[in-house]
Amino acid sequence: MTPLSRSAALRPDATRPLTLLALCSALLLAVLIALPAPAQAHDTLLESDPADGAALETSPEAITLTYSSDILDVSPLVRISDESGKQLAEITPTVDGPVATATLAEPLPAGTYTVQWRVVSSDGHPIEGTFTTTIEQDTEAAAEPSDAGGSEDPAQGESADAEAPQDAEATEATSAPAAEPAAEADGGLSMPVLLGILAVVVVGAAVVVVVIVRRRD
Repeated sequence: MTPLSRSAALRPDATRPLTLLALCSALLLAVLIALPAPAQAHDTLLESDPADGAALETSPEAITLTYSSDILDVSPLVRISDESGKQLAEITPTVDGPVATATLAEPLPAGTYTVQWRVVSSDGHPIEGTFTTTIEQDTEAAAEPSDAGGSEDPAQGESADAEAPQDAEATEATSAPAAEPAAEADGGLSMPVLLGILAVVVVGAAVVVVVIVRRRD
């Protein structure tokens, strides 16, 4: 058998590793395409003060939002609208780690309000959400004395003392966790990591093929 015929005889065997490599690469690529894209791990709103659905006696001085991680101080925003949808305030809150604080320029009158917030998560993605709160009476009206003479009936004083614990319980209820987090963190490998793994596998297989072919030559 001539050298040329020997080379021709070895050629089919030399191409088998290349064929196997191509099949493995195609299989891995098909698996990666079939996998659902993993969700990014956005921060979530853990708590708001006032809480979602809370009923306050008077207007709060500020709205505090606490998130699951340190948010970015990039164009945070808080909007307050009344029951008709009219926007009453647009506030740029201060950001301190996971906490954003929106200070009201003036007290809100009695009514039900929708608070809309938007911040940038620690992963660089904007997140947003809304919650509602109710103010039962105007701040100025609550500050005025009920009796111009300042006198108080003893029976009325006892009744006010009996209601004090109930008011304290209502105040504690306003610090409950907010009901509408913007997005939940969802674990999983990101697409760049999966592509990196695929690249390592393909390169490793290519090295093995080159070594096998050179040895046979």
